[in-house]
Amino acid sequence: TSRHPFYAKDGVLLNVECFGPKYKGFQEDESENAGASQNDGAAYKNNSMHKRSMHNSDQWPLLLYVHGICESAETWGVQTLAQYCAKHCWRLIVLELAGHGLSGDVGSGSGRSTSGVNSLAGKGRATCPNFDDMVNHVAEFTIRMGVKFSRSKGMALCGGSLGGALVAYAVKDILSSRQEGKVAQQKLKEQQECPKFYGIVLLAPALGIKPNAIPSAPVVAVLRTLSYILPSHGILTPTELPTYSCPPSSTRNYSGRWPLSTSNMLLELTSNRVPSDIESGKLHKQMEGLPSLCVITGDKDEIIPLQSIVNWFEAVSNLSSENGEKTLVVLKGAGHGFFHERRMKSKKKYFVQSLFDWLNDRASRDFQ
Repeated sequence: TSRHPFYAKDGVLLNVECFGPKYKGFQEDESENAGASQNDGAAYKNNSMHKRSMHNSDQWPLLLYVHGICESAETWGVQTLAQYCAKHCWRLIVLELAGHGLSGDVGSGSGRSTSGVNSLAGKGRATCPNFDDMVNHVAEFTIRMGVKFSRSKGMALCGGSLGGALVAYAVKDILSSRQEGKVAQQKLKEQQECPKFYGIVLLAPALGIKPNAIPSAPVVAVLRTLSYILPSHGILTPTELPTYSCPPSSTRNYSGRWPLSTSNMLLELTSNRVPSDIESGKLHKQMEGLPSLCVITGDKDEIIPLQSIVNWFEAVSNLSSENGEKTLVVLKGAGHGFFHERRMKSKKKYFVQSLFDWLNDRASRDFQ
């Protein structure tokens, strides 16, 4: 595991953790290991569990992952991804959101740490910034990692829960930045390109809310006011118990009542913004140019209604299910936290199989 923290454009320090073989491209000349061997393609086409040569590990495609509220890179879900990414020859790279894990807290941009980790001793943890600020962070993260690991053959962006919503909303800026980068490379006649962008994977994405979970209008008004006055305090908000921490002794995951600003942001997103974007047709423009989409969710999700996710999925009208451009996988009997189950039960096995079937199918197309 290695860390690659960076300062976002708004000054917030964001921690990034990489799981995979040592990337030799940081030290070696870029001309070495150029090109993919036929064996690389065969490994993808046959969905082989056999690792390709470590000599070519710089070319492993990237799975960029964005976690949900209160989480970090130290969870059972991330460990599962790391384990299976290694088996399938993918490099896992995890962004810790602002106010989470080792990333800087909201408003910490003016006091930059020279140590490369959050220096605020956990103050205001899990206090999320404005949703659009986090979307910008995800877009910056994706572009930066593509440049840093430029030898990789391709990349996919994945998000769980809130991370899934962030990924969905970051698509437009990511594709725009990549296009601008291609134009700049052509003008400079540069040969090195960023890895091919395969698409996005959303795991139980926060794209809706159960109607009975929405407080009455007066209560919402009071909570919204309090969120501006006491953003990091938890009053009448959901309680987080990080039983998904791995290792169990990890202190990176938030425990306690969600901060008011975080609850307010998520309520506004799921009850207002997402439904409005679907109804207005704005979603079509957000997804324009996306090569592929995969959504994996459970039919027993106690937080995000399955129908909300289905409605969002069907509203992505510029991708076709018939052509394999978009895929919806519904895990029978799975709740919102299926991703963090410790044991490899049937639901989790089907999740892992579905995820890597999609990822390896996307990657295999580079070698056909």
